[in-house]
Amino acid sequence: MENKIKKLLKKHNGIITTKQIEEAGISRMYIKQFIENGIIEKVKRGIYCSTNIIDDEYYVFQMKNQNAIFSYNTAMYFHGETERTPHEIDVTVYSGYNTQRFPKNIRVHYVKKENLNLGVTTIETPYGFKVKAYNLERIICDILKGRNTGIDKEQTNKFIRNVLKNKKVDISTIYEYSKKLKCIKQFEQVMEWII
Repeated sequence: MENKIKKLLKKHNGIITTKQIEEAGISRMYIKQFIENGIIEKVKRGIYCSTNIIDDEYYVFQMKNQNAIFSYNTAMYFHGETERTPHEIDVTVYSGYNTQRFPKNIRVHYVKKENLNLGVTTIETPYGFKVKAYNLERIICDILKGRNTGIDKEQTNKFIRNVLKNKKVDISTIYEYSKKLKCIKQFEQVMEWII
């Protein structure tokens, strides 16, 4: 049975559900045994992950909290736009989302529900697992709009200057996002400063 569950984990990138376990012909009564033997760990009800991926706190966190999008410093880090590994993990959730069970190293930012998925992209963590994070255009808008970003002014200026001057972003996309996020004036000021 252990070989069967390991093959199933490999097929599904280290994350499996109770349904997938049963569809593979493995009785759910073995789940407890797999956990005790250190093969899998419970992520949340009905979802299990290989103990090999536990080291990737970003991936495991997002599996548990699928409405949390990596943002600000953490998204910049995933995009390779900062040398600093963030001490705190920045995530954005919609207003009213229950964050009581989040670990202490999570810094939470809130947006209106309709803006949560604006600029979401799939990106790899340093461990190679795919997670949802904001694209560079959205990060710029969040920085321009936000007051408590957790990013120091020098790093913010360096990031914005770098991605705009090196044409790593689409200006029209930033313009559209800035209208939706109500930071168009700040964006226009930055464009004057950069140019």
